[in-house]
Amino acid sequence: MALHHRRLAPYRTRRETMMKRPVPVRGETPKERWVDVEGTRTRYLETGQGAPVLLIHGEGSVSEQWYGILEGLATSHRVVAVDLPGYGYSERITDASPAGMATFVWNFARAVGAERPVVVGHSFGGAVAVHMALQRPDHVPSLVLISSAGMGRAINPAMVILAVTPLGDLTKWLIPRLPSGPRLLVASVAVLGASRPWRLPSAWWRSQVKAVSSPEALPTTLRSERATVGLLGQKNLLTGRLPELPMPTLVAWGLQDLLVPFWQGIGARRRLRNGQLKVIPCTGHLMPTEAAGELLKTLRPFLLHSGHSMTTTEQRR
Repeated sequence: MALHHRRLAPYRTRRETMMKRPVPVRGETPKERWVDVEGTRTRYLETGQGAPVLLIHGEGSVSEQWYGILEGLATSHRVVAVDLPGYGYSERITDASPAGMATFVWNFARAVGAERPVVVGHSFGGAVAVHMALQRPDHVPSLVLISSAGMGRAINPAMVILAVTPLGDLTKWLIPRLPSGPRLLVASVAVLGASRPWRLPSAWWRSQVKAVSSPEALPTTLRSERATVGLLGQKNLLTGRLPELPMPTLVAWGLQDLLVPFWQGIGARRRLRNGQLKVIPCTGHLMPTEAAGELLKTLRPFLLHSGHSMTTTEQRR
């Protein structure tokens, strides 16, 4: 599988030209890399050295949502944040369900030499992370689920409306055609997803607008929503399979999450064989961006105490 990397620089394809260099973090600037995963050109950010941590973003987002976490873990880990297929800058795949994405991300992990990563998933990415851990439990030394999808039926009614009515199709068609459509959509995500939207960094706003403007982002988001949300709320729940997970698992949730309620995290923790729970006050669904510092206060010691070994192939290339 071909692996290409460079420091963030102008891209050469139409999709790649839609984004500029991300704003540097205080530590080492993440490198933008591209890799071919079984014919799917895939973009990711990487920084740091050490045992690998794989970050999986939420629905409709891109790897830039992890800026604060990339910075905070780079001193002790090799941190890789992938753009899921069809989101932002990676090419699409046919199966946009959590299980289909999980299979793809395992292929991605093998392609970049991170075959036993700590898997960290947010929202839709949390459901992907659970499926990854179920598919290959011996390759996931520890697991982190942040405001994860699939932990209960309750979900904001707006998500149900988008998933089960023609409004979702209308949104997909209308947003690219409105002069400020992507900005309006990102603003609505910020208001619904953050308890204090003004805390969201400017880099997040810019990266989200550019991601939403990419050709495949809205169609992929709608396909993912319809794979996970139905008339009665979330479907294909994962709570019944949580007892199968043997690895240490951290469940983190924002107390003011308006998309998926925090009590789903409490229920998930009770089902896990080796789980921990952290509920962060004054934080909404966009925890990795809105409250990266608070999340790192729990994430760092969790990784330290649930430590895992690093093989030669997992070292940073």
